[in-house]
Amino acid sequence: MNTFSKITVAVSTLIAGVAASADSYLMASPGDYRSFKSSHDNTLSVSLINTMGGNWKQYSSFFGQKNQWLWLSSDGQEIYWLSESQKAELLFNADDPVGTEYRVQIDGCTERAKLASKSDAVKVGAGMFEQSVRLDFSGYCYDEGLESAWFAPGVGLVKWSKDSVLGSVVFELEHAKVGNMTLPNQDGIELSAQFPAETVMLNNQKSVEASITLINHSDEAITLDFTSGQTFDIYLYDDSGELVSLWSSEMMFTQALHSKTIKPGEAERFGGELQLVDLGGNQLEIGSYKIKIEIKGSFAPEASSFSHIPLSAESALHIDTTMGHY
Repeated sequence: MNTFSKITVAVSTLIAGVAASADSYLMASPGDYRSFKSSHDNTLSVSLINTMGGNWKQYSSFFGQKNQWLWLSSDGQEIYWLSESQKAELLFNADDPVGTEYRVQIDGCTERAKLASKSDAVKVGAGMFEQSVRLDFSGYCYDEGLESAWFAPGVGLVKWSKDSVLGSVVFELEHAKVGNMTLPNQDGIELSAQFPAETVMLNNQKSVEASITLINHSDEAITLDFTSGQTFDIYLYDDSGELVSLWSSEMMFTQALHSKTIKPGEAERFGGELQLVDLGGNQLEIGSYKIKIEIKGSFAPEASSFSHIPLSAESALHIDTTMGHY
C-alpha cells in the first residue's frame, strides 16, 4: 500500500510539525538505532525506516510489530499508534497525570494502556534510566498481549514485556545510538558505530561498510587484548536470526597474542567492508537483515568485577534493487 494512502485517515486528525525535542520519548533521528535482547535470549534491532510530514515515523519494528507507524508531537511528549484499522490512537502523553488511561489497539489482544508511573528507574544492559514513563496494558486475551513498557526521556523505549503461552517475555535495551551518544558507556570509553544506510541497492553496490570507533575519555590508557591477529568481525543475520554472512569467513589470521593501547583522548577505529553474499558465496536475497560489528579484543578494567566487557553494535539493514525505468 502507498505510504500516503496508508495513513490518510490518521493524518486528518493530527497536525504535522517540526522535529521532536531532545527530551523525546521516541527515537526520531534516521541515523539512530536500538538493539533489544529478550529473556529468551533473542535479539531485535529497531531503526527508523521512513518518515512523513515531519511527525510520522515508521519503524522496522515496535513492540514486535514490523514496519509500524507512530506519530510524535513536536515536543516529543505525545505518541500516537497507527492501528490496523488505520486509526491514529493515542498511546500516551507524558504530560498527562499518572493514572490516565488510553484506548489504543496495539494488536489483536491489547486494547488499553494506562500511564502507571512517570518516575520509574529502569536498569537494562544499555544503562540506568531515571524518571522513565511506565505503561501498563490490558486486553482481551488470557495468555497473549503486551504487559508493560518503559520509555526514558531522550532515549525512548528501553524495555517492554508481553505475555505468552510460555509466560512473560521481557525485552531490554542492550545497545543504542542516540544522536552523538552511544549506549552503554563503559568506564570512560565512548563507542561510536557507523553503519550503511538503512536500505542498500544490490545492483548499485556489492558491499557495505561497518565500523566502530572507540574514544578514550578517561585519564588512563585503555588496553584491548586480542588472542589472534583478528581485531573485529562483521555479522549479517536474516529476519529469523540466522547468520547468513560473515566478514571473516574466508580469512586467515595469525594466532599470536597481541594488545592495542588507546591513550587518554585518543581514538581507535575498527571496521571493514562486508560483501553482499551469503556464506556460500551467493548473492543475498532482497529483504530485511541485522548487521552487527564486534571488536574481538577483551577489555577488563581493574575496577570491574567482569572478566570481559563486549564492545559491539548492531543495526537494521534492508536490501533491495533499483527498478529499471521505461
